[in-house]
Order: sequence, then structure tokens, then C-alpha cells
Amino acid sequence: MRRACLLWAFFLSSVQGADEAARRAFDEGRYADAVRLFQQAQKQAPDCRNLFYLGLSHYRLKDSQSALIEFQEAVRCDPKLTLAYVALGEAYAERGDDAQALVGFEKALQLEPANSDALRGVADIYLRQKLNDKAAAALLKLTQVDPRNAQAQSDLGVALFATGDNKGAEAAFQRALALKPNFPAALLGMANLYIRSGDEEHAAEMLRRVVEAAPDAPEPRFLLSSTYNRLGRYTDAVRELEKSLALGGNDPEIWYHLARAYGNAGRPEDRRKALARFAELTRNSKQDAESRRKAIELGAEAKTLVDSGDLESALARMEAAREFRPSDATILFRLASLNYDLSRYALARQYAQEAIALTPSEWLYHFLLGLAEGREGNLKESREALETALKLNDQSADVWNSIAEVDLRSGDARRAVTEFERATQLDPKQPVYRANLDAARRAAQGR
Repeated sequence: MRRACLLWAFFLSSVQGADEAARRAFDEGRYADAVRLFQQAQKQAPDCRNLFYLGLSHYRLKDSQSALIEFQEAVRCDPKLTLAYVALGEAYAERGDDAQALVGFEKALQLEPANSDALRGVADIYLRQKLNDKAAAALLKLTQVDPRNAQAQSDLGVALFATGDNKGAEAAFQRALALKPNFPAALLGMANLYIRSGDEEHAAEMLRRVVEAAPDAPEPRFLLSSTYNRLGRYTDAVRELEKSLALGGNDPEIWYHLARAYGNAGRPEDRRKALARFAELTRNSKQDAESRRKAIELGAEAKTLVDSGDLESALARMEAAREFRPSDATILFRLASLNYDLSRYALARQYAQEAIALTPSEWLYHFLLGLAEGREGNLKESREALETALKLNDQSADVWNSIAEVDLRSGDARRAVTEFERATQLDPKQPVYRANLDAARRAAQGR
């Protein structure tokens, strides 16, 4: 499946409003200079597009965390900035975070239903998650927007094939092949149609064409070998399966078919080893699914315990959930929150930082990090985290109140007054904000 970052091919020079020197630096590949110049431009004349360009520049510098924050800040600044939503989707997809990527792409499609990059993005995610009806709908729109896109036509065929629509799938694959006669993905799709209909000879012929067109791809060789197995050509099957493994294929089914081919080719010891590897990989796959299910169960138990006030037991459940899913940002954030509530601020800070590393555009993660840093007495780090939270969500009265508290502790009462005023404007019914504002005003007046 193609995972092209089409967005990064956009030329900034084609968009009006960016600072000329910064655009030139970006176009020339001087991304560090572009960052500095776009930041200067933003200070001189704030423009939501500069935030988007900053994100692109940081992305090119492989600083995806800063890029994601700036893309999120750009859409907060201008909720109709479609390119920034697509950028969020592309960046999160590249990090492997399909849930966050889907949010970005779907927001873009709400603004521009015919946006080809967003349609491409959601289709890839739907195909990967086997949501084939949704993938087919997105790809149908994409082929209407871009009818000469052979990859989109071929992917539409894949989605329709998965839903059981053989005729629709064949038509899509044929359209792809009309655009590109030896397009490997479309040839592979046609081979799968032949396999489904039981025409093994034509399937093998088509798969040999795929192998010739894409000699370094493991999947076509696996399919060709399984076809050879069904045709009784076991030596040929072994050859293609071993090549598939050498090219990086490691699906359990490869080892299963290899065991079958070895057995029929009179190689019992190799068959035993292949079956052992098949069993190991199958077991690992089942364990991963079980880990996901168990983590969800533990999270639900933890929520019930929090509601009853038993934070220690809730924390134990979430720590167990983390053992099953160590790279889940939501679990890490809940661990940070529970440790913060239990006054274990160093642990709260650690878990918040880990959550941010996975999902840097979530303002709540930065907010909690800022609170934990403040409790640890790290006022500079606290303010930096809270400033990032404000970049991502400047409508949170809690964040304005918290950053004002940091400034008051740092001795900048005048600045704190302005920030407490903003908190009270956003939530005038909260008496704590009003009391904090009065205290800051007295401090600013030296009383």
C-alpha cells in the first residue's frame, strides 16, 4: 500500500502571504533558516499560514513533535485551513498513529470533500484497518476527482474485492491496467480474482508478471508459491517462498505454505522447522490481540475505581494496562493524571513526557506536564509546557490560570494579572480565578 506524503510536495511559493525570504529559504532546502525567518515573520505580522509553514519546515528537519504542535496551532488559529489538517493527518500516519491521522483527514474532508490528499489518506487507513466499505467509498470519490490515478483505481479494486464485489473489482483493476499496462498492484488484484474463481493457471501467469514487474516485493512471490502449491508444483513453491522470506516477508501464512511445500517435496526436517515458526508467529499475533483486549478491560476497571475514589487501586490497574500496551498515549496520560492526583509529581512528569512524545498535538498532555513541573518547582519548564498548551488551546481558562500562577510565583505579578484576567473572562463563574486575580493585583501594587 502506498503511503506517499503528497503534502510535502506543495510549493510554498504558490501560496500568497508567506514571508518572501522564508519561502525562498524553504524552497532552497535551508529549513533551519526557514524556521527562523517564519518565526520572525509571525512576530512582525501574525498570520495563521506562517504556523503551517513553520510546521512544514520543522517536518523537513525531522522534528515531527514541533511540526505537529505547529500544525495543530495553525488549525486552532484558522479552523478552515485545510492544508494544516491534511498535514496533521500525513504526519500522524507516518508515525503509525491511525486514530489521530484519521481525525486530521476527516476534518479536511469536512472543509473540502474533494480534497484528493485527504481522500487518499482516509482510504489508506480504512484499507489498513479492513474497513473496506468505507475505503471503497473514499476511493470511488478519489477516482472521480483524479480518474487517471492508476493507484487509486487499483486500490478501489482491492476494496471492492474485499467486499465481495468481483465485477466492480475487475472493472477497477482493468481501468488501472489501461492507464499503466504492467501496474503491479492491478496485476496482483487480477491474480486474486483468478484465485477466487479457481483458475489457478491464469492466476500463476498473472503473478509471474507481477514478480517480473516488482521483483523485490515479497507478497507476489508468496501468492505465486501458494498457487504453485495448489497446482502440485512443490519445488517451484519452495523457491518462491524462500525468496519471499529473503525479501522480508514474515507473515505466518508464508511459513505454513512453506511447511506444506517442504512436506510434499520430501523435506520432513525443513517441514518441522517451518511449522514451528508458523506456530510461534501465530501465537505472537494472538497474544497481541489479547494484550489489546486486556488493556481495555483494565482501563475500564480503573475508571470505575477512580469514580469510587480508590486512586491507588486505579493506578495499579493502569500500570498493569501499560504492561500490555507500553506505547499507548492514552494509558500514559491516565498514569500521569493518577500520579499527579496522588502527589507523585516526578512520575506524573515522566508519564506526561512519554505521552507527549507519542501525541505531541494533544494540549491536555502539555497542560498536565506544566502542572507537574510546577509542583516540582521547575518554573521555567512549567511555563514552557503551559505555553505549548496555550498554543494548542487558548480557550482553556485552567491553562491561563495555571500559567498566571507560575508567573506570580516567578515574581512577575503584572504579567500574572493579564493572564488571570483572561481566565476570568473565559470562565467568569469560577470564584478561584477571581480570587487569584485580586491577589495578583495586590501583588502588582506592592500590597
